[in-house]
Amino acid sequence: MLGLLWMLALSACASDGPFEAESLEGALGDDTPAERAGLGFTREGALERASPVGGERARQAEAARVVRELWEVAGARGAPGEAWTFDYQVHGGALTLLSFRRTTPGQGMGASVEWSTFSRELTRSLSTLVGVKPRRLRFTLERGPERWRFDLETVRGPVAVQARTVPEALPGASGPQLSDALAVARQLLPASRVPWQGRVHERARLQFEGLRLHPEVELGVFEVQGGSGRRSAPESTDLRTPVVKALLPFANAVGSRTVEVELEGRHERGEAEPRWRVVAATTLEPAPPPEAMEDIAREYRAMQEDILRRWREEVKDSARLAGVWSFEQLAYWYVGGFIAKGALGAMEAAAPTVVSVLGRGGAKAAQWFRTVLIRTPPAEREALQRIWMKVEAEGLVALEAGEQAELQSLLRGLEHRLRRPITDKYSKDKIREWARQEYFEVHQPRLAQALGKDLLGTYQVHHLVPIEHAHLFPTRSINAAENLVGMAREVHSSVNSVWTLVRTNAKNVSAKEVEEIAHITHKHFGRWFHVLYDPSKSGAALASAEKAALKEVAAVLGL
Repeated sequence: MLGLLWMLALSACASDGPFEAESLEGALGDDTPAERAGLGFTREGALERASPVGGERARQAEAARVVRELWEVAGARGAPGEAWTFDYQVHGGALTLLSFRRTTPGQGMGASVEWSTFSRELTRSLSTLVGVKPRRLRFTLERGPERWRFDLETVRGPVAVQARTVPEALPGASGPQLSDALAVARQLLPASRVPWQGRVHERARLQFEGLRLHPEVELGVFEVQGGSGRRSAPESTDLRTPVVKALLPFANAVGSRTVEVELEGRHERGEAEPRWRVVAATTLEPAPPPEAMEDIAREYRAMQEDILRRWREEVKDSARLAGVWSFEQLAYWYVGGFIAKGALGAMEAAAPTVVSVLGRGGAKAAQWFRTVLIRTPPAEREALQRIWMKVEAEGLVALEAGEQAELQSLLRGLEHRLRRPITDKYSKDKIREWARQEYFEVHQPRLAQALGKDLLGTYQVHHLVPIEHAHLFPTRSINAAENLVGMAREVHSSVNSVWTLVRTNAKNVSAKEVEEIAHITHKHFGRWFHVLYDPSKSGAALASAEKAALKEVAAVLGL
């Protein structure tokens, strides 16, 4: 995470005149609280947060929810002899369901098991046993004549990418979630009627996106495993309830995921209707991210989880959303989301340049998009954030026609501003601040250490291609490492004199001329880039370099 060197009141270069350090209050502009706090990502890819999340009460709520899920899937309808396994990913005290399977079918009817008995025996110390370290846990449930027996063990396996990392007291299923699950259950159950006193087995794949279950179902194998076939058992809408309850727990995960389910429909002698149950469900391991996404995949996941958490809390209006994340976090989120959700193709007509850069993926694309976001008016940033949060929580298909049109309009605005000069002071100051942070903390930490606190304030970070000409190179990041150089104040003054000549010239310079002038400054002043400067040894040479550079630039400009 990049630190806050601006807190030392340091300055970065400006091609339109020296950058004057302002008071802290004045320099903040319309920064978000997260930006002022310096929020970013930890080395593990998790979000750094201003205040802690989760806690013991949240972990207890996680354990209580898991007990309810075990009951809804297996415990409420289990027969003597029945056995089940449930696999959960633990991370930070959060519990995410990965799979469950009935390993042994039951026989006959035993004494009914009350929810109070079931929950009391399992909940008592579960939150303590689960812990917070990343691991996979397997619950084994076996139904005896009168009660369920439980076992808990750790199983080997990688940390599931769809797992949540922050424990929460999750709310019950929302209206849209119930509607999704009912629609899916409706497609699964009427595929064929259960034969009289017979049994059928069905397999299908379901797609979850954020909190929502897509209504489209990929039906697989359907086979009749018993029954006369001469007549079918009658069915009613109530038969969908067990299926719905078995599907809903998989909504409590992160990102896009595919769940393969197996259902059993059975009709017993003497019963009026068949019974349907989901006897197995497994979250399929996703394919690894493309190479271009590897370096931001973890950060994007962290943002996804934070979005879903806020969405569940119904923090949906733009006023409450404003100021939650830093520009760094937002850039990683957008780049990761646009690529992961396959949205770039739909964006290309409105924003071809944006698509061409983001399609490369990676941290460099995120760095570039951060400077795009800072140039976007706050109202438009807020609108883009609001729409894309809905996409993260519910998928692209959830956008209404008006939201789709608004998204295209916002993208056209991003594209248009790439070719317009950066003129507002806040954007320029923010780009300078980021340049200084990245230069001294990422690119030249040894130089920062050699300078020490006293000299560090005298060194400037200069853009070889200045900020005022960034619009001539829309696909390049103005803060790319190769465009940033550190130099002493005296050297920077001489370099600025060259760009002052360019700025005061009545002729508009082309991209080719800007590159040529940047090359000239590098040729004449490069010996003082990225090094400690000794004025006693370099004063005369610096004056000569400035004179020679001005002469060459004047020739380029035709002066």
